[in-house]
Amino acid sequence: MLFKIYTISFLDSIRIPIFTHNLSFYSMTATPLVSIIIPTYNRAHLIGETLDSVLAQTYTNWECIVVDDGSTDNTEEVLKKYCDKEERIKYHHRPINRPKGANSCRNYGFELSKGEYVNWFDSDDLMMRDFIRIKLEAFSNEINLVICSGFIVNEFLKNKKVFELKENPDLFKDYVLWKFQAITDSVIFRRSFLINKNLFLNKIKRGQETEFFSRLFFKLSEKSYKIINIPLFLYRQHQDTKTAKNQEYIKSYKESQAFIAVENLKKSIQLKDKLLINSCFKLLIFYFFRGIENRHYNNSRFILNKLILLLFKSNKRLSIELLSLGNFLLLINKNSYRIEKRFRNYEF
Repeated sequence: MLFKIYTISFLDSIRIPIFTHNLSFYSMTATPLVSIIIPTYNRAHLIGETLDSVLAQTYTNWECIVVDDGSTDNTEEVLKKYCDKEERIKYHHRPINRPKGANSCRNYGFELSKGEYVNWFDSDDLMMRDFIRIKLEAFSNEINLVICSGFIVNEFLKNKKVFELKENPDLFKDYVLWKFQAITDSVIFRRSFLINKNLFLNKIKRGQETEFFSRLFFKLSEKSYKIINIPLFLYRQHQDTKTAKNQEYIKSYKESQAFIAVENLKKSIQLKDKLLINSCFKLLIFYFFRGIENRHYNNSRFILNKLILLLFKSNKRLSIELLSLGNFLLLINKNSYRIEKRFRNYEF
């Protein structure tokens, strides 16, 4: 497949390469509605750029549903101006009877949406002009989701770095091992594929798309998805926020990460994949000991109980060791580097 690279002016401040390819253009007689769903919270200073990138799309049959998670800045004022000028942009508040959080907003946006295709998007990221068009061209009757690459940029939209996608991944395995770096913006779904599936889990506070995608990617037929290794969006990383979150032990985040690792371990055991089992096991051991260090005993106990149950059938000796040594450490509320090293060096 041949690709041509063009450069266009974007937001009057940066210049972004736009990719087009030699596939025939999506039939002009078949222009299905695409729903773009954007959760937002206190992003009044950024969401205008995101909406400008939606308005710049070469594919025009879309609706953009913005769901506000209770912003306290002037997000509503910004959105009102866009909605007054463009009827395809729709602004909603998260209902008060729904849990707070981006996942709740994503699910509510899906309920409101009408598109045959659905693409969740973040309120600080930007679409390339052909973001929708190129993705839609990749669909066939068998394809249920299309995954594209993107640029990682800093908060000022500089220092662009492409995260490339493997052309023929073992989708679930490579995603769990983070050898396949799809994020929320990357994936457009056929709506019918999502019907009657659990969408984003409200209890997940960290790694929302990680849980969602690993669940949907598990045992997904290779015929039902398409990889487009073309960067079609800008993924903005806020360095100060990212650094602070990585350094701070936030209990709700660690509980989410432990839950995701447990669920991925279950799936890895079903697949009988030793590399995946080792990876998930070592990650859970890490979370177990960090929980003890930070007096997050409930999370450590949750991890320990799950590991004992999941591993008992295949490895009774390891389960008994976990039962005795893990509960001993929880009893004395004290960490042990020696015991941690013992478990982290274990290979299945």
